[in-house]
Amino acid sequence: MKIAVKLAFDERGALRLLNWLAQENAIIVRAQPELPLLYDSGIVYQREVDETWCDYLNMLAQGHEDCDGLAAARAGELIAKGADALRPGEGGYEAARRAGLSTIPAEVMLTTRSRPNAPGLYHCIVRYRVGRTWHRDDPSARLGMHGGRVDPRVKDRWASRASAWTAPERAWRTA
Repeated sequence: MKIAVKLAFDERGALRLLNWLAQENAIIVRAQPELPLLYDSGIVYQREVDETWCDYLNMLAQGHEDCDGLAAARAGELIAKGADALRPGEGGYEAARRAGLSTIPAEVMLTTRSRPNAPGLYHCIVRYRVGRTWHRDDPSARLGMHGGRVDPRVKDRWASRASAWTAPERAWRTA
C-alpha cells in the first residue's frame, strides 16, 4: 500500500512522524523475530530524490533507504530487541548485556549543517539510552552514505514478504 502525506516542513512534526515510524518498526520486528537486524540485512544507504518513508519490511524489500528511514529502522529494532540489537563495540553493549535489557529507549534525532536562520541540510541519526548514558548511532554512515552498492539479493529475498504481510495479519500478530 502506498500512502502519501504532504506537509509543510516542521522539524518537530517530522521528528514526531519519524518516531511514530520507529514505533511501527518495533511492532514489526517484535512480530517477526526472524527478520534480520539492520546491520545484518545487507541494506545500504541511498539518497532519495523524493522523500519516501517506509516501514521495516518495505525497507528490506527495496534494499536501501536514506537517513530518515535507516534511523527509524535502527531505533525500532533497539526498542524491539534491546540488548540483542547491539553488537560488541557499540555504545552501551556491555551494560545492556549485563542488565539483560529486552528494550532500549531509542529515538530518531535530527542534526543539521547550516547557519542560524538559514535553510539547512538535515540528517537523521539515532539516540538511545542504556542506563543513564545516551549514545548516538549513525546508520547512514555505517551503511555507505559515502559510497556503497545495493545487493540485488537483499531486495529479492524480502520483497515477497513485504507485500504478503497484510494489514489484518499485522493487526492479529500485534494483538
